[in-house]
Amino acid sequence: MFFHTDISRSATGTGVASPRPVIRNAGFTLVEFIVVIILAGILFGFGSTLIGKVFSSYALKQNITDADWQAKVALERMARELRMARSATAADLDIASLTQIRFVDTDGNGVCFYRNAAANRLMRSADGPATACGTTSPQVLADNVTALNFSYWNNAGTNTAIVASVYYITMSVTVMEGAYNNAFRTNVRPRNF
Repeated sequence: MFFHTDISRSATGTGVASPRPVIRNAGFTLVEFIVVIILAGILFGFGSTLIGKVFSSYALKQNITDADWQAKVALERMARELRMARSATAADLDIASLTQIRFVDTDGNGVCFYRNAAANRLMRSADGPATACGTTSPQVLADNVTALNFSYWNNAGTNTAIVASVYYITMSVTVMEGAYNNAFRTNVRPRNF
């Protein structure tokens, strides 16, 4: 403790010096310490919320990228092979189903595109119109495919169910990755139709 001599006037006005102890604090009070803890907690709360949103945004971006990549690669592969369909005849093209397509390419190879509903996969097999899809050399083209549809159009742009009048084919693939769900579609005009 330090003593400080105060020579100011006392209550009696005599001007007599009275020693008063002056206490110097070198630390913080309990109230100041609690206020600092509360403010730090608020800052950490906002910071953790912000970091959480950054990580969830990154995960969503990854899901979108994966789904887009899977669908685009699969659609490009199907379109490339469908362009090589041999002819628009019942012997070379089967359009009886809107969820799978079977055809024979220009080299005489059977091709079938279908969706494996149990595994949510887009598949390709070496089965033509004369055999069932998925029996010969099935290959996975894409995962997380929730829908696969085909539409058949004539040269006037109207829907057709007649094989000989098919002019172009619309393929639609719906892919779901995490919380992301998107449909992709493309039109293909086989070269020999």
